[in-house]
Amino acid sequence: MVMQIIDSKDRDTWREALAPFEKVDVCHLPEYHDAYSTRFLGSRAMLWSYRKNNDRLAYPFLLSPIILQNPTGPSEPTEYFDIGSIYGYSGPLSTSSDKVFLTEAWSAFDQWAIQNRIICEFVRFSVFADNARWAHPDCQIENNRSVAFSLLPHSKEEYFDQLPSKTRNMIRRAQKEGFTSREITIGEGLNDFRTLYRETIARNQAAEFFSYNDDYYERLLRLPEGEFIICGVYKEAKMVSAAIALAHRGYALYHLGANDSAASRLGAGNFALFEIAQSLIQRGVRFFNIGGGRTTDPHDPLLSFKKSNGTAVGEYKIGKRVLERRIYDSLAERWQAIHGHSTQNQLQFYR
Repeated sequence: MVMQIIDSKDRDTWREALAPFEKVDVCHLPEYHDAYSTRFLGSRAMLWSYRKNNDRLAYPFLLSPIILQNPTGPSEPTEYFDIGSIYGYSGPLSTSSDKVFLTEAWSAFDQWAIQNRIICEFVRFSVFADNARWAHPDCQIENNRSVAFSLLPHSKEEYFDQLPSKTRNMIRRAQKEGFTSREITIGEGLNDFRTLYRETIARNQAAEFFSYNDDYYERLLRLPEGEFIICGVYKEAKMVSAAIALAHRGYALYHLGANDSAASRLGAGNFALFEIAQSLIQRGVRFFNIGGGRTTDPHDPLLSFKKSNGTAVGEYKIGKRVLERRIYDSLAERWQAIHGHSTQNQLQFYR
């Protein structure tokens, strides 16, 4: 038995640990984890790797200190930690579904977690890897929301024909309006994208969490060439829509999008997603995860838009687990005393 803890800064070792697995989500990669470690104070991106004979299990996550926030006084640090998936789709990977192997692997993980004062975990599973089946046996798994995706064919013409008729009409409309689309280099288009993205989230009154700073982009851009893709839609020389996708092997994720509001009504957003799908097809990508809505509502407007630009719908699953119940309950009681109300059944209530 060999157990290893890999930091996201050690990108080569992390990627070597992922190599044996058949389906690896781009969200499993070290660069993506390293970027998201900037989102929570004191977080570290880590990969827990376990091997016995020819069987392997790998589990990437953020290790974060638990701090009890106090709205009227100083926050209270604790000596405990939690682990959670990055915002996206990751979770454990295994080369085997053998119950004996999985039981031994998770038993070893629990020993490590308890030694490191980890009291709970929150998992976001990959739709592509279908990896909820390898979760810890005590993990409470639930369907969270629907996500749109496309099983990409071998040509853009085939893909266009597979899209809903309304979406095809919106793409044609964008072209008739004089919009042009193309894949662009990071140096050419990232600053314009970030300006347009800031305008988009302000218009949609998005939570501050969805604002990404220089450090986040700098770390994400450590992805190897071809794994960070940006496509823009232009009206003359002005960017009016854009999309960023992250790709790895035969899988890609629609990561961020931005639109001018007027251009969006003329099909610019549809055009940007179609352009990025073309770029993915040229790279041999076959699974394009477009993602879900802002909420769990099945009629969420963003989900409706994404479904209209995909060819299939899947279920996104999450998992929750408390490792140290007594300590967890004592922290919940302390948090309730500070805030004067219950934790409302949120696992990581202190965030």
